[in-house]
Amino acid sequence: MKVCLLATIFLLAAGCSVSESSSTESSEEETQSDAIEENKDSSNASEEENNENANSDEGMEGEETVRTYLKNELTGPDKELKQALSESNDAVLDYVNEHYKSLFTEDNFETFINKYYVMVWLPYAYDVGYELEPIDIQTEKVEDIENDAYHFEVEVQYSKDGEVGTANVTGRINTNDQGKITVIRFKDNRLEDKLRDN
Repeated sequence: MKVCLLATIFLLAAGCSVSESSSTESSEEETQSDAIEENKDSSNASEEENNENANSDEGMEGEETVRTYLKNELTGPDKELKQALSESNDAVLDYVNEHYKSLFTEDNFETFINKYYVMVWLPYAYDVGYELEPIDIQTEKVEDIENDAYHFEVEVQYSKDGEVGTANVTGRINTNDQGKITVIRFKDNRLEDKLRDN
């Protein structure tokens, strides 16, 4: 009888222990399951955030390209460009490649050079002795179009022999998914007129 009683106690103890173990395991499994779900949720959130950041970076990349192009076009001529302009076409081409090539797709870079969308004002400013400097560059992304496009308006200061004036240059620049320039349109180019008149 003692043996039966001991066996019953032993079985009850083992059953309770298994039950506690099962509930502990079940609780641990639920905790692990919750943690996995949280990781999935945070992973999905991180992935969505990364995608948003990538899209945002692409937009900023295009806008940054536009601003860099406008700064290059409307600042100077600097010492390096003056030297290139006084030397040879090869020196000017080297300058253009160094300062502009990365802003355009390889397919259309030569086209933009040949159509005078690269170094539009600086050679003329150099010839007539002007220095150009952008005072204010405003860009605005155009919504509801397939490719990225940016309207721009730049207030440019031009100076020569202590005389200073300003003019506006406006237009629109399109960029592709990599932020490279694909189209340039100038709408209002009073700067060219002012440089000629003075």
